[in-house]
Amino acid sequence: MDHIYSQGSGGGRNVNSYNANSYNNVNSYNNHIVHNTIADDKPQILKWLSPLEPQKRHQQICDNRHEGVGEWIFGRDEFVKWRMEEDGSHPVIFCDGDPGVGKTHLSSLVMDRLQDEAVRSRRNVKIIGLYCDYLDRKEQTVRNLLGALLKQVVCIGNIPEDIRQVFEAAKGYLGGTGPRLSQLREMLKTAIASREQVLVCIDAIDEASPEHRVDLLDALRETSRESPSVRIFLTGRPFVRSEVEKYFPGVQVISVSPTTDDIKRYLTMKLEKDTVHDAMDDRLREDILRIIPQKISEIFLLVSLSIETILGETTISKRRKRLDEMTKRQNVGDVYTATLERIKAQMGSKSRLAMDALMWISHSECPLGPDELHEALGVELATPDLDIDNVPSIQTIVKCSLGLITVDSLSSTVRLVHFTLQEYLHANPTLFHSPHSMMAEVCLTYLNFDSIRNLPPTLCDAPSTTPFLGYASCHWGTHARMETTESIIPLALKLLNEFDDHISSKLLILYTEFVYKDFPEHLLDEEGSPEGFTGLHGASYFGVEEIILALLQIMEWDINATDRSGNTALGWAVAEGHDGLVKMLLERNDLDPNIANLGQQTPLLQAAKQRYEQAVKLLLERSDVNPNTADACGRTPLSWAAEYR
Repeated sequence: MDHIYSQGSGGGRNVNSYNANSYNNVNSYNNHIVHNTIADDKPQILKWLSPLEPQKRHQQICDNRHEGVGEWIFGRDEFVKWRMEEDGSHPVIFCDGDPGVGKTHLSSLVMDRLQDEAVRSRRNVKIIGLYCDYLDRKEQTVRNLLGALLKQVVCIGNIPEDIRQVFEAAKGYLGGTGPRLSQLREMLKTAIASREQVLVCIDAIDEASPEHRVDLLDALRETSRESPSVRIFLTGRPFVRSEVEKYFPGVQVISVSPTTDDIKRYLTMKLEKDTVHDAMDDRLREDILRIIPQKISEIFLLVSLSIETILGETTISKRRKRLDEMTKRQNVGDVYTATLERIKAQMGSKSRLAMDALMWISHSECPLGPDELHEALGVELATPDLDIDNVPSIQTIVKCSLGLITVDSLSSTVRLVHFTLQEYLHANPTLFHSPHSMMAEVCLTYLNFDSIRNLPPTLCDAPSTTPFLGYASCHWGTHARMETTESIIPLALKLLNEFDDHISSKLLILYTEFVYKDFPEHLLDEEGSPEGFTGLHGASYFGVEEIILALLQIMEWDINATDRSGNTALGWAVAEGHDGLVKMLLERNDLDPNIANLGQQTPLLQAAKQRYEQAVKLLLERSDVNPNTADACGRTPLSWAAEYR
């Protein structure tokens, strides 16, 4: 599909997936950037613009679309004016609606209709789009979102010269940097201006983090003003309507809710695909098609969950009972509660397996792949190694979840059925006991398995036989920082005591954006080993104060030791925004707060550059901190601070 970018996959992390191969891809990509060994740099430029790949999410949504559902929008006056008027008087449409009413389905439908029209007209029209996703808020920064739009505009044909020039300049700056936000905004405006018309479709803008959503809307407004032929189609929940209207006064608003015809079409399709024929008769079928549209008409997700629950039963009597129960539920939360009750009532270990899977998916730091999830669920605490016979299949996990978990086969991720389930699970914290502590303990148990400790740290990638290794290496500390228990500390100390000889040390280095963007050629030694990146550096990166205290008590450490990027423990704590740890380290008399990394960036300069005001304040309270040390580009902490005022 040309209208949703489909080239250059594989560099960096996929918007909808996260796996061990990412570490090798990132390392290889940056080596190519630094050493300029690729003759054709178009794929590298596209990767450089953004790691996001919205075409995969689009394809997955299209594969699950239902024929005829949502077609009503094309007859709405607001849509016709938005699409047909050429004077730019109606450049923006915002489709708002409550969770689960079908906004994402509608977005994909609109994009495909616009693309079909563009192909038939043979005009120089480009359709570009994004799917904002609560699962990927960390990856979906405004830079990556705008970069993803830009690479959709320029992916066909030669890369425009202005983009190539910015890319070439970035290669030589601090070892290779990404595009700045101001550069992306200008390049996007220029690229769009070269087209006869560009139609921008952004789904679920409410799922973008607030700070990035505001910057994205501002960039779209500026682009729309300078290119009157641009048309923008947005969807989101009602609470962001005021934000959209602030940036686009007079925006056309369409309230989305499923029609009775849409619901009946969907139910008919589900009934036709029912394979348990002896559990259905004409009367039950008629009642389903009559009662559900009458009783559940506001939320498409509720219709979907209800029919899945009904058809999940194996007799006519049980299905009729479920029909009566589900149509008495008032909202999605009630349905989630009822489904969780059914999950907990399952026999044997099925209940525990489903609840653990829901815990991992709803509390993970990034989307998990099927192999990652099922291996994590196979880890037994206080065991020396993984018992492969204890690892459940992804099919079993999905089956035990009773429809609350789905597998996105295209992007190879496991997802909750809807983001409202994520909100529901977080609003009911008693469902899971100390989830982050449990996840940290599972990660650390896995990393301390004999089979993992025996892996050489010089490997260029996590072996395919250890799919959970990447996630465990890069996120155990994040979970531990959120929730630390006594059982975690000895496991962490066991890992950190010989950290620079452990494969997880290298994977963490390759994952860490702060290091690999600034100093890719200095990450590892000549043999590809993370020697010098010690347990003290790793613990400081994660910022778990309890673990740092325990680490400093069990052995002597050189608190001023640097890793191969030139960072000390203090440098890592500052770079990652761990103010509590910064304060703790600055209280040590043997600490030198002025040690600069390979970019000649002192901890104070890093704090000023990243706008960490509390860290700046803490550092300046020490009388021996030099506030005037400049970095490799001649910039001082004051110049960085002044830039953001």
